[in-house]
Amino acid sequence: MTMMLELKERIKAAYAQHTVYFDIILKALLAFLCFYWISVAFATDSVFSNVLIMIITALLCSVLPLRVIPLCSAGFIIGHAFVMGLDAGAVTLAVLLILLFLFLRFVPDDALGLILMPIGMYFGMPSLIPICFGLRRRPVSLVAVCSGCATYYLIDSLTRNKDQLRVLEQTEYMERLTLLLGGLVSDSGLVVNILAIAAVVVIVYAVRRLGFAYSFTVATLIGAVIYVFFIMLGNSVVGTHFNISMIMIGSIFTVLIALIVQFFFLSVDYTRTESLEFEDDDYYYFVKAVPKMYAYKSRVREIENRNNSSYAEVDNSMPVSNQDNVGVDFESRLEDSLKNL
Repeated sequence: MTMMLELKERIKAAYAQHTVYFDIILKALLAFLCFYWISVAFATDSVFSNVLIMIITALLCSVLPLRVIPLCSAGFIIGHAFVMGLDAGAVTLAVLLILLFLFLRFVPDDALGLILMPIGMYFGMPSLIPICFGLRRRPVSLVAVCSGCATYYLIDSLTRNKDQLRVLEQTEYMERLTLLLGGLVSDSGLVVNILAIAAVVVIVYAVRRLGFAYSFTVATLIGAVIYVFFIMLGNSVVGTHFNISMIMIGSIFTVLIALIVQFFFLSVDYTRTESLEFEDDDYYYFVKAVPKMYAYKSRVREIENRNNSSYAEVDNSMPVSNQDNVGVDFESRLEDSLKNL
C-alpha cells in the first residue's frame, strides 16, 4: 500500500510541476479519441474521417477550454450525418443543438460527462461515468451525462438505419424522417438508460455524502448494483433486450476502474478519523475530519514509533522528492487544474 501511495504522490508531483504541458497533451488525446470514435461509428469515407483533420482539430482543442471538445465533436457528428443525407443532417443538427443548449446552460463545467459517456457506453461500461460523477460532482451533473447517453443513441440510430436510408430516395421525405426520428424517439432502451444513469448519479452522490466509513466504496458498489437493477427492470417491464450477462461483466470492470479513480482522488484514512468541536459568535460546530492518505505521513509515524526520533531525522530518511513536496497540497492543485480545464 505504501508503494502505491508513493507512486500516487510522484504522479501528483509531476503533474503539479508540469500542469500546462499535461493539460495540453491530455486534452489533445481526449479530443482525438472522441473524433476517432465518431469516425469509426459512422464508418464513412468522408472528409470528416480524415485523420489529418482530426489531428489538427484535436491540437486546436488542446489549447482551448475543455467545453470546446463537445462542440467540435458535435460538428463532426453533424458532418457525418449530412453525408448520409440532407434530412439526416437536419435532424442531427436539431437534436444536438438541444443537447448542447442544456449542457452550456446548466453544466458547462461538466464537459467530461458529455465527452466520455458515449465512449463508456461503446465499450460496455455505461455506469462508469455516472458513478465517477456521483463521487466527484453534484447531482445536476446528470444533465451532461444523460446528454452523452442521448448522443450515443443518436449515433447508433443513424448508423443502424444507414442502409435503409440509402435505399429510400431523397424525395421520400416522410419515410426518411419517420425512420430517423422513430428510431430515436421510440427506442425504449434510451429511456431506460437515461433513467438508470440519472438514478446512479443521484444515489451515489447521496450515499457518499452520508459520511460514514468507506462511504465512497459503498457508493460505488451501490451505483453499479442500481444500474444493473434498472436494466433488468427495463427488460422485464418495458421489453428492452439488453444483454444482462454483458451488463454485469461491464459493471465488474466499472467497479474496478471506479475504485482506481477513488484511490487517486478520494483515498482517506478512516482509522485516524477525528471529531472536532468549536464555536463562534453564532454557531456551535461538530465536525468530522477524515485525513487523506499520504505515504510520507505513514513513514513519519512508523519512524517515530520505532526510534522515537525527531521530525528532522524523519525528513532525512525520506526520498528527495518527498522532502521537496512536504507541505504542498497536490490534491488541491490538481483539482484547481481540472477546474481550469
